[in-house]
Amino acid sequence: MNQQDLFERIVALLHDAALDDVHWSEAARLINQAGRMKSNALAFSDRRHQPRPELFFFRLIVGSEHRDDLERAHLRDFLLYDESIPRVKKLCRGELAHTTEMYTDHEKKTSRTYDLMRGPARQQNGLRMYLDGPVGSHIVWALGDSIAPGGWGSEQVRMVSSLVPHVRQFARVLRAVADAEAQGCSLADLLDNERFGVIQLDGQGRVLEANDLATGLLRQGDGLFDRDGLLAARRTEENSELQRLLACATSPLSARLASGSMTVQRTSRQPRLVVHVHPVAGSRREVRSRRVAALVLVVEPDRPVRVDPGLVAASLGLTPAEARLAVMLARGHSLSAIAAMTQRTESTVRWHVKQIFRKQRISRQAELVRRVLSLDGFPGSER
Repeated sequence: MNQQDLFERIVALLHDAALDDVHWSEAARLINQAGRMKSNALAFSDRRHQPRPELFFFRLIVGSEHRDDLERAHLRDFLLYDESIPRVKKLCRGELAHTTEMYTDHEKKTSRTYDLMRGPARQQNGLRMYLDGPVGSHIVWALGDSIAPGGWGSEQVRMVSSLVPHVRQFARVLRAVADAEAQGCSLADLLDNERFGVIQLDGQGRVLEANDLATGLLRQGDGLFDRDGLLAARRTEENSELQRLLACATSPLSARLASGSMTVQRTSRQPRLVVHVHPVAGSRREVRSRRVAALVLVVEPDRPVRVDPGLVAASLGLTPAEARLAVMLARGHSLSAIAAMTQRTESTVRWHVKQIFRKQRISRQAELVRRVLSLDGFPGSER
């Protein structure tokens, strides 16, 4: 497989991985091969639901092996003490920097992270990159040591740079799909999702089917609408960009099918819609004897969580006070904000959160939020 074929295969795998992240490992293995490097690790954090960032996605592939043992060690023993993280976040977005530049000479001799983590991960002489992710998140891509004679060369850097927009888009769509708890869903199952709008398009960009949320948005015509079976945006400049994205994702004349994202202004005062246009791989295209060429995922960023605390209490086995707290967390309120709203101390709120964790046998706030959000749309929810 030549370099161009490798690149095309990687991009196709990233399209699949955005809908089901099990495909990321295969994509990362090919990235190691195409970039002639020993490893690569991708991580992105999300700080929307708690004061401190939470690592939402983290995968380390060394050679062709997924090193989940090193992932666990990094999260458990090194993440909080990694001297390079604050320096990586100061890089210009999309700027490649050598890992050696992220540590001082003294730290290279004394840092446990540099020695015990970067060494086994084959990343002591690699490259690092910091990218803006979806709203409220950050992406760090760590590339391993080069296997090319003389270290990193210009062709390797060009290959990596050409993949950056596809990796960033993978993160955007994966975040939206994960928020909707739709990872790994079939195209038919996606139409049953109530967390985001789902529109299926054929190879000519015509609307084949849409779920209830998307159908409602199109009928309202508030930003997006159905123009004789074709998806369109109200504003002329936004519609031009939307049609470009749709053509890149569906047109057989495109050199390479590509995904893309944009926001759409609504005529009402509600926040802008986030629109992800995503090609569908051939193996997933057949749905009810129809060929789906692309998906359009429509996200309402500030769509309120409408879950009845009583339903949360009954479903999760919580007290009424604990259920109200869990719903507040799911609505994006910080612990300090909840303390002010409930006229309690922050330490008291933290204690209640720990009690909820104990009852649910979980240790992460994001897991609690996901469980609460899973009840959104069930009978008994606030509507």
